[in-house]
Amino acid sequence: MRLGHAILALGLLAVAPAAEVSAGPVPVVERSFVIAIDPGHGGDNGGCVAFDGAIHEKDLTLAMAHELQASLLRRLPHARVVLTRAGDETVTLADRVARANAAGADLLLSLHANASGHEPQTGFETYVLDLGLDRREAARSARVEDGAEPTRARALAMVRELALSSHRGRAAGFARRVQQEQAQRFPERIDRGVKQAGFDVLMGAEMPAVLFEAGFLDHPEEGRRLLDSGQRALVVDGLTEAIVDYYREHARER
Repeated sequence: MRLGHAILALGLLAVAPAAEVSAGPVPVVERSFVIAIDPGHGGDNGGCVAFDGAIHEKDLTLAMAHELQASLLRRLPHARVVLTRAGDETVTLADRVARANAAGADLLLSLHANASGHEPQTGFETYVLDLGLDRREAARSARVEDGAEPTRARALAMVRELALSSHRGRAAGFARRVQQEQAQRFPERIDRGVKQAGFDVLMGAEMPAVLFEAGFLDHPEEGRRLLDSGQRALVVDGLTEAIVDYYREHARER
């Protein structure tokens, strides 16, 4: 299926990209809360393919990102919601993180769909960055920033590790909330839980960051669910609620 037909199949034309302008007055006591949504893949990288070969993962994640952006701006009119890609473009993993960092994002959510591999699988899962990689990234960044001075580099690494540990703790809490909200809406689906991994799109993020696998696109039942606009709206609603909860808990701390 050509890209235009794929977009039509997902109903993207009915979901115009939401403006990033606040929908209501901004309270002077609160600074803007920035949410970065990363639609996985794009451009030359199509990701996995739907069970019927009709849709690539990149089309699904972009549709979900626009739908989630619109939903968040309705629920959080004082927030700013940015996308790491707004269309079908090739964006490196490093650039995705850089864009989220440059936007001053308070939270990064990377959207993906799974592929089963050899045996059919189902369910949804959320990933946080592996703690060991967090620590190595802190040490590496401090060495690069400080050059050859070992004492200062160690001090910088400790400070950076504290910041990353805080981000990771919040990311883990948010990831658990994501899973809970999905489980409430889809009690018949398999909750695959919160996991750790070394995804590059989570490396170097200067904010809590998670990667959400919405389901197995190559599985006939789950693939149909993800391609159905009504079912996908429930997935998006769960993500929205998790983000709103995170906002209520953390937005006023900064």
